Amino acid sequence: MSRPWLATGVVEAPVDAVFAALLAFGPAAGIQRDPAATATVEVDPKEHSLAVQGNWWYRGVYTVRACPRGSLIEYRVHNVASRGRWAVPLMQRRLPRQMDRDLAALVQTIGRHLDRPA
Repeated sequence: MSRPWLATGVVEAPVDAVFAALLAFGPAAGIQRDPAATATVEVDPKEHSLAVQGNWWYRGVYTVRACPRGSLIEYRVHNVASRGRWAVPLMQRRLPRQMDRDLAALVQTIGRHLDRPA
């Protein structure tokens, strides 16, 4: 895998609560409601991680870790293309900005759900 793109956000709540909310409101929840989407979803409750892999190049990994303010959510996107991987950075040059925007919205949703600052 190539070096991942990274976005982070903080929710002032315990890791277990934030991870449960991530599973309820995160990208995997959207995939379950969209019958046209084809993706592989992996959940590791021990590591508090959620991975979504789809399309020909995308693997997004969300990890929740303890931090001084509560829980840090890390969102990393990996280029997992077996062919044409060189083209992904060219095609996805707006991805870092989109990741920041999408994670900020998710962090706010989780914060509202838990009634905690985010």
